[in-house]
This record gives sequence, C-alpha cells and structure tokens, in this order.
Amino acid sequence: MKKLISLIAILTITIMQVSAGEGMWILSLIGKNYDQMKAAGFRLSVEDIYSLNQACLKDAVVALNDGECTAEFVSSKGMLLTNYHCGYDDIQSQSSVLHDYLTDGFWAKTLKDELPIKGKTASLLVSIEDVTSKILSPETLRLSPEAQAAVIEGVIETMEEENSQDGKYKVEVTNFFDGNSYYMFKYIVFKDVRLVGAPPESIGQFGGETDNYMWPRHTGDFCIFRVYTAPDGSPAEYADNNVPYVPKKHLKINAKGVNENDFAMIIGYPAETMRHYSSWDMAQTRDNYYAVLVDVFGKRLNALKGFIDSDDTIRIKYSAKYANDCNAYKCFLGANQALKDLDEINHRANDEARLSRWIADNKRTDYKNVLKQLKKDFATCESKNLYLNYWSFAIYSGCEFINFAIQHYALQHYLEMGFFKQANKLIDELRTTSEEYFRDYSSKVDLAISKQMIRYYMSKVPAKYTVKGASDSAYFAVLDDCFNHSILTDKSRYDKFLDNPSAEILSNDMLFAIAIEWLDVMFNLQTSDSFDSKMDFHKRQYTKAMLDMVTTSNPDTLLYPDANSTMRLTYGNVLGYTANGKDMGWYTVIDSLIAKKKDNDREFYVSPRLQQLFDNRDFGSYAQDGTLRLCFLTDNDITGGNSGSGVLNGDGELVGLAFDGNWEAMACDFVFVPSLQRTICVDIRFVLFIIDKYAGAKNIIDEMDII
Repeated sequence: MKKLISLIAILTITIMQVSAGEGMWILSLIGKNYDQMKAAGFRLSVEDIYSLNQACLKDAVVALNDGECTAEFVSSKGMLLTNYHCGYDDIQSQSSVLHDYLTDGFWAKTLKDELPIKGKTASLLVSIEDVTSKILSPETLRLSPEAQAAVIEGVIETMEEENSQDGKYKVEVTNFFDGNSYYMFKYIVFKDVRLVGAPPESIGQFGGETDNYMWPRHTGDFCIFRVYTAPDGSPAEYADNNVPYVPKKHLKINAKGVNENDFAMIIGYPAETMRHYSSWDMAQTRDNYYAVLVDVFGKRLNALKGFIDSDDTIRIKYSAKYANDCNAYKCFLGANQALKDLDEINHRANDEARLSRWIADNKRTDYKNVLKQLKKDFATCESKNLYLNYWSFAIYSGCEFINFAIQHYALQHYLEMGFFKQANKLIDELRTTSEEYFRDYSSKVDLAISKQMIRYYMSKVPAKYTVKGASDSAYFAVLDDCFNHSILTDKSRYDKFLDNPSAEILSNDMLFAIAIEWLDVMFNLQTSDSFDSKMDFHKRQYTKAMLDMVTTSNPDTLLYPDANSTMRLTYGNVLGYTANGKDMGWYTVIDSLIAKKKDNDREFYVSPRLQQLFDNRDFGSYAQDGTLRLCFLTDNDITGGNSGSGVLNGDGELVGLAFDGNWEAMACDFVFVPSLQRTICVDIRFVLFIIDKYAGAKNIIDEMDII
C-alpha cells in the first residue's frame, strides 16, 4: 500500500489535480472551484448549485434525522431516494414475524399505503451565511481561552434563537477549521416522512457484513420515502390530512448509464473527518478510540449473534442494532489498521516538524508554544480518555438499561425540585422515545450482554474509575432481581410510571440506582471545562498555524474544512483503481451477483423472483451489452453521513446513489489518497430495474422524471 501524502500535500493537491476528487466543499463558496469543475465535465452554472434567488440543486437534497444520512427529491410530489441501510431501522420498525418487510420487501401501491415513520425527519437547507466576524470579534479574541469559550457559546445561542423566527427554522451555527471560522445554516425541518418502497434485505443488503466496505459489490442499497406537509405546505407532524410536499427542485433521473471518466458530483451531509488533526490527536483516536471500539464491539456482537440466530422475534427486534454495530466494528477495524499500515501519524509528525521550523524562521511568536502546549494537553488527558472510551462502548452503549435509565436523570431532578413544567415536557418526549425503545428491546438479551460488558469494563479500568463490587457474583445476583422488577425493563410497568410519575418511584428503583452509579463514574472520568476550553483554544491555534504556513507559500491554494454534518459538494470522475497490482475494475454486473448465490446464507440469498428475471435475461430497458450493471465507482470524497447521496452527472442528473467506501481507503477520514479512495455507488438503472421489473411498482416509476 502506498504511503499517505502529508498534510501539506492534502491541503494543496486540490489546486493542482482536479481528477483526484478530493475536497468536501461548502456550497456557498463553490464559485471558487467552478473552473476546475467545468474542466472536469460540469455543464451547469454556479447558480444551479447554490442560489438564494432561484431553485437549485441544494433544494433537492435533504439531511435525514439531523444528518444520519442524505436523501434527494426525485419527484414533484416529495418522493425521496436514499440508501436501504439509511432506512433499515424504519423498515425493521414496521416489520413483525407476520409482516416481515426485511425478508419480503415493501412497496406502497397508493399514497394511502405508505407507512408513517415516527420520529423520522428531513431537513432542507435554506441558506448559508459566514458569521465568523460576528463570533470571533477582536474583543473576544483578546480574552482568555475560558472566557472566549463562554462568550462564543453565548453569541451562538443568541444568534440561533434570533434567526429561528420563533421556531420556523432550525438554525445551527457551526465552526470550521477547528473554530477559526463559523457559518450559520438555516433549515426547514419536515416531520412527516413515510416509507414508500424498499427491496427485500437480500437485495438491499446483498453481501451483508462480508462484503461491507469491499469491492466489487452487488448491492441494491436503496429505499424510498416521501415527505408530507400540512395542506398549506408548512412542516407538520403526521396527520391524515397532510399532503405530499412539493419541492422547489427535484432531480431528473438519467437512465442512459455512465462511462469511465465521466464527471461525477455528490451533494450530501458528510458527518466527520479529521484531516486537520495533530499527530497526538490522531494517535489517541487510533489507539484509545478505534482500538477500544473494535475490542468491545467485537465481544458484544458475538454475544448478540447467538440470540439473533436462535429466535426470529429477537432477530427482527435487534436487526438494525446489530447491523449498525457491525458496520461500526468493521469500519473502525479497517481504519485502525490502515492508519498503522500507512504510517500517517509519522507523516503528520513530520508536518509538525516542518511547521516548527516555519514558525522559527518567520519569527511567528503568536504560534511559538502551540505545538508544545498541544502535546502536553494530550498527554494530560490520555489515560482518562482511554477509560472514558471503555465506559462509552461497554457501559453506555453496551448496557441498554443504563443508556435508557440515564435519560431519566433530569426527570428525577425535576420531580424532586417540583419543576413540573419541565418534567411534563420531558415525560411527553419519553413517551415517544420509549415506544421505540421497548419495541426493539428484550430484557433477556440486555441482562445477558450487560453482565458481559460490565465484567469486561471492570477488567480494563482501574478500580477508582469503576463501581465498587461490580465484579462480584453478588452484584450480578442483584442485577438479576432488579431486571425482574424495574420499571425500566417492562413496558407495562414503565407506562404505569409515566401515568403517575414521582421522584420516589425512580429513587426506589434499584436498576435506576445502579445506572446512576455508572453515570457518576463517567462524571469522574471527564476533564474540567477549564481544561477543555484551553485544549480547544490550542487546537484552533494549531490548525490556524498549519493553514497560515500553507497559504503563505501558495496564496491561491483552495482549502476545504473537515466534514461536520453540514452540506458539502464533492466532484470528480467515474473511475476504477488498482490494488496490490490488480485492476479492480469500475463496475459490476448481475451475473457476478448470481455467481455469489448461497441458498442457506442470508447474506448471499437470491430470491426466486430475481433468479427468474436473470434466467430469462429479462432486464427491460435497463440492460447494457446484454446484462444489467449493478454498481460503479467514482473518486469522490465522501464519508459517513453521505450515505444516500445522489451521484450526479455534468448536467445535474441522477445516475446513481453513493453508499460505501472501499477497504483500501479506510483511513479516508484522516487523509485522501487519490490512487486508492473510491466511492461505491448503486447504478440508478439497477434501482429502476428492481422497482419496475422486480417489484412491478409502476406507480413509483411513473412518478419519476426519467431520461
């Protein structure tokens, strides 16, 4: 595997090499990239991408559930296309042993057949505004790090409230480049989102965890939702008289196919990258975060798989949780190994040595101690961060009852203090969240896995950061008894509590008391607000110094900030790659899917219907060269949160859906390697084939604008 490029190369490569595909660009600033995009094959204007004066591509893209995934409008009636794995929780929530949509798929024939999804939201971006000067004023920058943090927090809170127009908009002021700049994002949030269609799991997740992050892929990773509004077009909670949303812009679908080297553009909501991290931050992320997650999740997944394989009811309850944890496990396993193989931490340390020389040579006294101080900060918090990660993954994520109980910590306080207005508001929220919790919960599973997770945590962390006696057999005997009587493990007991809530009931619930003991452990592991403020300040100075060094040597360098769940654009080309001397190709066909078929393996099961279509070569108008193309590759720059993003051609037409990255580039959150990093996409013709030929959902096909 080739060594990763240095930070300096990361920051400058986009100005020199458009075809590399690197960059997660802010849409309101995309005019700076226009000449490069046009040279790569883009045929629209900047205004077609982002505009406050006309309908544009930003109006066709939404963030699902505050950025968990991306989706795009594909009809004038608010129909959304996204990935299957982005809707997996929702498909599972509507499934039962009697109606197993995971196994059979789901296709609504009329609007009335569409399934409301509680709690699912779609956020539509209205505008982006640079507010850096309002937040980082000269007066604020003269304050101490602690005082700066307090002032900045207050200014942001006021700005978000004043611009929300009494709740009409969701407003988020977000920092970029580690707090060196700030942008305000204004959204409309739709709260009535319904499931329209989804293929069976055997198509939507073909290959399962075995093929996850691997190329070649043969997965029909898509599903369909619809956004509804009140009759006047305003966002509203679910109601029978709600109507389909009419978007300002929806994407046309180009079913002509793509060719290698075609222009490819992706607009979506990438979650988080860490390409401006220091070497110390990167090392702790690799060794104290990724390694701990892989360690703990591996043990929990093995335990959970035994329950899923033996009971269909538990399989349906826990399928989404299991899939999400499997995805995280494999992702961070690959990222951790890639960081070691590619030696990127040493590359970053070399960049810091270069920065140190630049600071000295240019007599930059404002950066004199930044490297020394940041190194000291990470050394100070290293041990606590390690133990806190064990707590997060083994206790908070690993023990469902603890996670659920902690949600009632504030409620106990409100009830004790007589703050009944706040208590009633929280109770209303808990009624909603508890429905989902108990729907997907088994106290038998939770008790068994919690015991394993607590024992494992106790074996990894010093006694002063544990609960006294939690490794003793008597402790687990008490836990057994608590599970049998707690309001937190039985829906009927819990609903009875919410109907007549009291601080006394919570305080006397032994399982709640056990959970709060573990919460106190977390408080003991946290660093102080003062320390956190100083560390954030030092990170900001570090990134500013790195950027100054780059732009001083090359003032025309185009720079992009790390991803942070805000809308970004990435552009590049349809492109294959070579790994270990082997040409990996750039697309897959249905013939290879059938060759992987294993009748007794859920991951590689092929339904009789799909087999019949293949045997008859019945691919309709979606075929090319006598077969059906399934997936293709681009060199676009994406990460988690981009799932479901549309892949657009030079005319802004939808040609595919981004759904994964490739195994060889698992360190992509830290560094972009042009020769290796690829985005795995579902060919839109495979999507249309499944809707049309496999499911016979002509109503969905007829609603789309297909070229």
